[in-house]
Amino acid sequence: MPSFQKFNTQHEKHLQSSLKTFNSLLEHQTSSIYHLAQQYKYSQFSQQQLVNSLNILNRTLLKGGKIVVSGVGKSHKIAAKIVATMNSLSIYAALLHPSEALHGDLGIVRSDHHDCLIFISSSGKSPELLQLLPHISNETPIVLLTNSKNSLLSNHFQINSLLYAELPDDLKEESVYGLNAPSISTTLCLTLADAVVIALAELYITDYNERKKIFGQRHPGGAIGESYNNSLLYSNSNSLSNSLSSSTTSINPNLTPALHLVNSNGTEDDVEDYSKNLPKVIFDLGSDNGLDANDIQYYDLDESLAEKVTNYKNVGYLDSFFHDEAEILTAIALYEEYIVFKGIFVIEITKLKEVFKHVHNHNYNDSAEKFIELSWRIKKNLVRIK
Repeated sequence: MPSFQKFNTQHEKHLQSSLKTFNSLLEHQTSSIYHLAQQYKYSQFSQQQLVNSLNILNRTLLKGGKIVVSGVGKSHKIAAKIVATMNSLSIYAALLHPSEALHGDLGIVRSDHHDCLIFISSSGKSPELLQLLPHISNETPIVLLTNSKNSLLSNHFQINSLLYAELPDDLKEESVYGLNAPSISTTLCLTLADAVVIALAELYITDYNERKKIFGQRHPGGAIGESYNNSLLYSNSNSLSNSLSSSTTSINPNLTPALHLVNSNGTEDDVEDYSKNLPKVIFDLGSDNGLDANDIQYYDLDESLAEKVTNYKNVGYLDSFFHDEAEILTAIALYEEYIVFKGIFVIEITKLKEVFKHVHNHNYNDSAEKFIELSWRIKKNLVRIK
């Protein structure tokens, strides 16, 4: 075979392998974001930490402070992006590189100005951030954005709240394509960060029209600026038309953004009183922990698994979903291969054990909270056989 033909054959083989990896990565990215959505829909720990984080960040803004974001490597890139997003939404934010902070830039963080920090670390053990902690005032609250719930940073006494983007083992980069090059982990962190920033903007500036106006004013250029200017022209045109037809209509060009919710005296006590009555975040936990026919649409069909299940003898067939932790432990003890719910949904015993171990390691004190965590994780791993 001529050398150029051999080269073309090898190139085609490598190309097909690369395309397979490409498709696999997109699928795993999608799965990781779906897992994140499920996590914040059902995990009470994640929900409570989210509320804590939003309250910390909003309280800083209401006191006139700024949000300083810091991270190393790819996390620094994420930090730069969310700082830019926050500033575009009129959320006072600044970027801080931890290495530069140790050489003078730490002065950007002012506890006397009620600033707070967001640390970003996928592993939760970035040495540069750990080295920075002793030099930060205990009066400065710190929120940690991470993929690791139990780590040196997440367990540190100076960390006040977690924004936890869980990355299951089967979705980690090394499991997907053999390298630890950040891709899925950074997608998760950025996705969670963006969602938090948008939620914070809504909490901070409660009026939608004000938020829209401020956002447009901070984007005078590009497609966003063009869209805003066009909407402004349309709005002014309508206002002018209305003013000609009604003598009671007037235009006030000096609208003031609802950024600082204090009275005319602007006292700090007013801000404190407001922060105690922050809006509560309500999560939909579902009507019950059961499984019904409507759930079928959310699960992939695996007809080959149905044949495997029927060929095994030690399989558990249950008429309903688990009602408590004891039933889960009983199923693990009694059956070796699969559990089948209502003859439709299946989970492998090995996967059930993995889920139980994972949740058990979270050290829940509340049994009801622990069972809710177990339930949504088990449901996430169910497979439909008919």
